[in-house]
Amino acid sequence: MMNQIKYIKGDATSPQAKGTKIICHICNDIGAWGKGFVLAISKRWSEPEADYRKWHQSKNDFYLGNVRFIQVEEELYVANMIGQRDIKTSHKIPPIPYEAVR
Repeated sequence: MMNQIKYIKGDATSPQAKGTKIICHICNDIGAWGKGFVLAISKRWSEPEADYRKWHQSKNDFYLGNVRFIQVEEELYVANMIGQRDIKTSHKIPPIPYEAVR
């Protein structure tokens, strides 16, 4: 049996499902955190932003395509996915290379 995606409307920082949950979001590869969905994440938990900044400063595997999972509650994780190059569109090329997200 294939797994199916079930779409649920509501607050993305408060997933309403049973079992282990992962909030996935795309981060940039330059260490910038402060616009978009990350503001909602930071408002709720300090750990994902702190881990992202520490990861960026360490330069340890901080590049496109890598992911860090941060546990924020008993059955809830935030996945910081480095899937965006810089923060601006360059020459009409979107900053999110789909190969990095894949």
